[in-house]
Amino acid sequence: MGFIDFVKKKKTSAAPEEPLRNYPQMLTAKLLFANRPGVDKESVISGLRATYSQVYSPDSEESLLYFFPEIEVKLEDGVIAAQCMVLFPNADNEKAEIAPEALQQNWYWEEVATVAATCKYEVLASDFMTRTLDYKSRLTLFMNFLAVLTRTTNPQAVYSVGAQRLIEPNDFVESWTNASQQALNGLVNVRLFNISNGAASEILMDTVGLHLLGLPDFQIRFSNLDESAVGQTLWNYAYYVYEHGDIITDGSTIQGLTPQSKWKCERQLALVAPERVVIHLQPS
Repeated sequence: MGFIDFVKKKKTSAAPEEPLRNYPQMLTAKLLFANRPGVDKESVISGLRATYSQVYSPDSEESLLYFFPEIEVKLEDGVIAAQCMVLFPNADNEKAEIAPEALQQNWYWEEVATVAATCKYEVLASDFMTRTLDYKSRLTLFMNFLAVLTRTTNPQAVYSVGAQRLIEPNDFVESWTNASQQALNGLVNVRLFNISNGAASEILMDTVGLHLLGLPDFQIRFSNLDESAVGQTLWNYAYYVYEHGDIITDGSTIQGLTPQSKWKCERQLALVAPERVVIHLQPS
């Protein structure tokens, strides 16, 4: 759980000419290890070829770049193959870098702090040259890549950097690869903050991670609603936007915790970092 103070923002007289929106950002995740890891390029390629028959990697072991010719990325001056890469950001430093938020806002893994304390090494995975792809195709490529990398390297934890969340490796792989796929498990987190200078027991909850795909996240500020119910509702909204796209407009309403409640939607900048556009929900 986090604690925040709000600073009142100055009002601006000029309204934006276009609706506020997010733009795609690089998708990244860290695999965390207690012992120095190794990445067997051929094992990764073998795992990927179950889905991508043409995948290949010509690079050196220091910077492993994987090309997916089946997935074409259209650029202004031509077409290239989609790519994912592996880096070793702290190869000479026995200290995996984990942001405090990843432990403060981690609700799904009781042993997370104990496991994180054992992790000394990290392997960074990211997509590359894929931002112009359809967001679902892009996420599918990256998560397929990350699942294979996780299976072949056996880390102690998967650190979804954009979601500020640590995930148990088997849980991550299972949630992505099983028949009832949880597409956002490795990308999105629902966070909760107590507002120290707000009304008594006032809380802010939000989602984080959708912005990486160019979609809006959500936030809601309240003091008299059930936190668990709000959290589940935010997850439902996240999946709705992922399924249907960025279609919720300013001033529209969305169903709240009951069929009778309608929450007004307003696009604004997030009250809590990272900086991004969110749909602010106003409970009725």
